[in-house]
Amino acid sequence: MDFVEDADAAPSTPAQPDAPAMPLQMAQPGETVELAAIRGGRRLKHRLAEMGLTPGATFRIISKGHPGPFIIQIMETRLVLGRGMIHHITVRQQ
Repeated sequence: MDFVEDADAAPSTPAQPDAPAMPLQMAQPGETVELAAIRGGRRLKHRLAEMGLTPGATFRIISKGHPGPFIIQIMETRLVLGRGMIHHITVRQQ
């Protein structure tokens, strides 16, 4: 069987590994980003992993919450992140 690429399919655009990482709080509402790193302790990394936030995960910024909560959407789920958490997360733009 020959492999035939679907010409109408949108090309996948993963974040470039050499793309510069930025703090999550710099991402703008509507942007889709990839989690680059979590700079925190084991408990924070475990808590975020339980929510599906692991390095390589992609999600969309819903609200930066000035004032209000920082809201992201990962797959079909919206999550509210505390200010303390977002200061430990770096992301890459998609």
